[in-house]
Amino acid sequence: MVIFSLIVIFLSYMLASTSSWIVRKFGEVTYEQLVFHSNIPLDTDMRLVKSFFQNTVMMSFIIVVILFFVFRKISVKKSMMLSIIFAISCLFYSYDKLNVKELLIERNNHKEFGTFYETHYIEPQDVNIISPENKPNLILIFAESMEATYANKEYNGDNLIPELTKLAKDNINFSHNDGLGGFQNLKVAGYTQASLISQLCAIPLRLPIDSSRYRPKNGFLPGATCLYDVLAKDNYNLSFMYGTLKESSGTDKFFASHGNPKILDWNFYTKRDNIAENKVKKEASKYHSFFKKALRDDALISYAKEELDALSKEKEPFAFIMMTLDTHFGTEYFDDKNCKVKYHDKNVPDNFNYKNVVSCSSSKIGQFVEYLKSKPFYDNTKIVIIGDHLTMGNDIFRKDADRTIYNVYINSSNQNKSFTKNRKFTVLDTMPTILDAMGYQIKGNKIGLGVSLFSGEKTLLEQLGSTEKLNNELDKQSAVYNKILFGKDVK
Repeated sequence: MVIFSLIVIFLSYMLASTSSWIVRKFGEVTYEQLVFHSNIPLDTDMRLVKSFFQNTVMMSFIIVVILFFVFRKISVKKSMMLSIIFAISCLFYSYDKLNVKELLIERNNHKEFGTFYETHYIEPQDVNIISPENKPNLILIFAESMEATYANKEYNGDNLIPELTKLAKDNINFSHNDGLGGFQNLKVAGYTQASLISQLCAIPLRLPIDSSRYRPKNGFLPGATCLYDVLAKDNYNLSFMYGTLKESSGTDKFFASHGNPKILDWNFYTKRDNIAENKVKKEASKYHSFFKKALRDDALISYAKEELDALSKEKEPFAFIMMTLDTHFGTEYFDDKNCKVKYHDKNVPDNFNYKNVVSCSSSKIGQFVEYLKSKPFYDNTKIVIIGDHLTMGNDIFRKDADRTIYNVYINSSNQNKSFTKNRKFTVLDTMPTILDAMGYQIKGNKIGLGVSLFSGEKTLLEQLGSTEKLNNELDKQSAVYNKILFGKDVK
């Protein structure tokens, strides 16, 4: 019976510590996110696995070993009682920590059909989109977890992103306030793949009620019209660069359905340049094994320069998208060979080291933009730098912090700054705003669920007033959306 009591305690502590670890690392997890990652392959993050093992399995084992000697000195009845009380406490703790009540509500909302899309969705294929006479190039940089919040001295003690702040000041930054700001985080776009799709397609990534019916191998949102779909019709050379595997989170499946760009990922460069994994681990200045397989941002930017030089020599214009990795979780990787420790020792705990990591990323992106300005193709190139979502986890900012996601539009064709400040907007507004910045004319200024921010038209968030209301509507099932998801009517 003592062994049984210890097993109960082991499993109970595993449950509680896992709940705590998930929230600490990923922040508020949504039902949609859980379903998505249970259906889609995700590249293994080895340091994350190590962290999980140390904080859950190892700690559970240590506690059981200690209690083994304690239980030997007390009666079987007392040990059973203690294990039951402990198990109940862990259940309540996990229920509260994971906000299970909210997850169940969200799950139930998925069964409810609404009319939100019927009212607000604008079918891109029905919109008159006029191409600019002189088609510009596009460079779109998704800066992992990059918040405008990092510039706030009240929260960080200093502006951690001075280079990105200067770019925002010198160019066009859409803000929720009078100064440097950004867009609100949506629950349906709180992780990288969901945000990528929401920003490129002006609709969120939603799964059907029965997630087993969702088969990514058939393509992502085959009925949707996304940014690369529009540009592909104008004969753009499309390229996408990602530091990890293109199969991660089904990225290759999504782009195969939308524009079919050339994808440059870990496998492409390691095979082309004959880079062995053991070399990657040794050259920590360029590469780091935080993910199972990943190119660090320093190497990625070098490859981006090479790719852009090649694209600029082609006859047709290019649209190049790249995604950074070093600021994943805000603390993922500090490049101590290319960046100085500005705030404290790099060996301090992760939840403090974010200052150096974020500062390093801002510096690299700033230097990259300066490099682009020196290139002959710059004058006819629109550059957009935008965060994908808020930094995951809850170790960096206090709960009442005013957090928004960074954006800047450089060399924009549309220079109207009348509607850039004190806006309420989300990832859904990115696609039409990028097209407007490129000189495309959109009749009605709306595509999908998004609106061009240059136009001053009210966004969905401005119409509804709060992210809570918008999240609730997006949680509901939609016959229109199911057609977008599957490319056909689904009952």
